[in-house]
Amino acid sequence: MIRVLAVEDGGFPIEAFSYKKRNIKAFFVGVLVEDFRVRDVYIFRILVDGRDATEKLMEMLKICGSMVDIIMLPSIAYAGFNLVNPLVIWEKFKIPIVVVNPKKPNLEAIKNALQLHFKDWEERFKIFCRVGQPSPINVNNKTLYVYMFGLNPEKAGEIIKKLIVFGKKPEPLRIAKKIAQGLGYVR
Repeated sequence: MIRVLAVEDGGFPIEAFSYKKRNIKAFFVGVLVEDFRVRDVYIFRILVDGRDATEKLMEMLKICGSMVDIIMLPSIAYAGFNLVNPLVIWEKFKIPIVVVNPKKPNLEAIKNALQLHFKDWEERFKIFCRVGQPSPINVNNKTLYVYMFGLNPEKAGEIIKKLIVFGKKPEPLRIAKKIAQGLGYVR
């Protein structure tokens, strides 16, 4: 039995892409999944392109942390470029974290986007740099790019393989995404 806290974000309206509009929020959803069963759902709101995703994940973990064996993220960027810093989460809670991405992140494209839209782009980009390069893991003849904190690649690969039912996305992340999307936009 493994208890996974999978974290996803919901959508946000197109006007959030207008950098003149601020204080638009998106849902930030954690789903505690135990053996493919949803045990609990945690719903928070984060600012689109804000700086509160790490803090909100810490709040979530204060509620459910003792029940979590592993944290699973699809990316470190939520609601645009609101970043979860997995190094901070790992240091504070010592709960292993895997970031499972079907595509290899393009750091140059990320840097360009941050430079174009954020005054604090260097600080945000440092988080991506500190996270390092993902490890490619082969699952069902498909490559996933995985960042690991508190786990070695073999153990992370084993856990991910056990949690994939269809395609390339682990089931806890698929469930969390469906719930986050189903909530719609924050009003």
